Amino acid sequence: MEDHLRRQEKEKNELIHELNVLKGLEKRVICLLDGDGMIFTQELMSQGQEGGLAAARKLTERIRQFISAEGFEQYQLWVYLFYNKRGLLDTFGRAGLTTARAKFDDFMMGFNQAAERFIMVDVGGSKEAADAKLKVHLEDNIRLPHTYKIFFGGCHDNGYVHNLRSVVTSSLGHKLVLMPGYSDVAIDIRALQLPELRIPELFMTTKLVAPSYNVIATGPPPGLAPTTPKLSSAPQAVCPPTAPPGIAINLLSGEGQGAMARRGSIPSYKSVLQTPHATSTRFGSPGAEPSEGSESSEASEIPFRFPRLTPPSPPRQRRINPQVLLSKHVPPPCTLFYLAQCRHGSSCKYSHEYILEAEHYQELEENAKKTPCKITNDGGDCSFGDDCVYGHSCPNGTTCYFLKLGKCKFVAAGMHRQPN
Repeated sequence: MEDHLRRQEKEKNELIHELNVLKGLEKRVICLLDGDGMIFTQELMSQGQEGGLAAARKLTERIRQFISAEGFEQYQLWVYLFYNKRGLLDTFGRAGLTTARAKFDDFMMGFNQAAERFIMVDVGGSKEAADAKLKVHLEDNIRLPHTYKIFFGGCHDNGYVHNLRSVVTSSLGHKLVLMPGYSDVAIDIRALQLPELRIPELFMTTKLVAPSYNVIATGPPPGLAPTTPKLSSAPQAVCPPTAPPGIAINLLSGEGQGAMARRGSIPSYKSVLQTPHATSTRFGSPGAEPSEGSESSEASEIPFRFPRLTPPSPPRQRRINPQVLLSKHVPPPCTLFYLAQCRHGSSCKYSHEYILEAEHYQELEENAKKTPCKITNDGGDCSFGDDCVYGHSCPNGTTCYFLKLGKCKFVAAGMHRQPN
């Protein structure tokens, strides 16, 4: 008799489940991942497509274990991962993850092919683009009756705390599970005291360090191959670099070997990979000198892209305030120091002391492109082309509001093309 009742109960539950599926009310478990902070391990990414499939299986299994511990079995798993591909690949290049960088497209393909509801999307380089999509998916799904759990992988960024706190205030916190990637959780998010699921074998637990002065001076992050040659501890004579054809050896307004050795700026990933092709007229031209009357004295300089000869030794290091725009820091970071070469050294009115991460480099690049290259803006031909730190065309193209007023900073012919 008891067996008969159990069979009836089981059949009843199965019928209810099938009915819910037909109604579109099957319980859903949703995993939202900020791919700019939830970075898969180097080992997985280096395996390409197989690594993507393995990552999807591992994620599915760990979520299943967590859900099963609560006595819940029947659900659909939806995974949304939003990331900035260009920013990630630039970071991999700077951190020396060459294999992961080369195999990333294959890894992404494997992850997307692992299941119909696994979605890994490049949202482009717009600032906070991944954040905006995660916030919308969180708000849209958390209140739906068929949402059982949301695993939230954005614990590195305090920018999500308002949305998460709103969920908790609305008595929906029982649906939230934090999924930290890094060992350190943003302090305001940690204060919410929500349950956590950590998968250290799936995601990197420490932030990737870009090759800023602190890396060059002290060596690469643990586990990464050196990305710069070792410097001998014995004092050696510093030889000036061989100048490209046509470039005077005085190197920008007569600065000599001593100034070159003192200069502590770092080459960006662009300047490391490219060889400067310029003429002596360009480097020696008065037009290449800073102009105090210009909107940005940095923009009036030619990015100096010879590799440094000595590692920098800054007197102190500054941390970026995540609540303040880079341009609003006092003083703001020096664009040329971090993206090319700054020739002012300790006398620069901008700071060379900040410790920047990948998103800060990206913000600097985007902001620099909003300032016209002086050579191009004066009607000249910048030999750095698209790799120039500054803009060769107005970011707003033909829709530029200031162009209509005659006040746009981009004044040369052809600098207001229709954006792609």
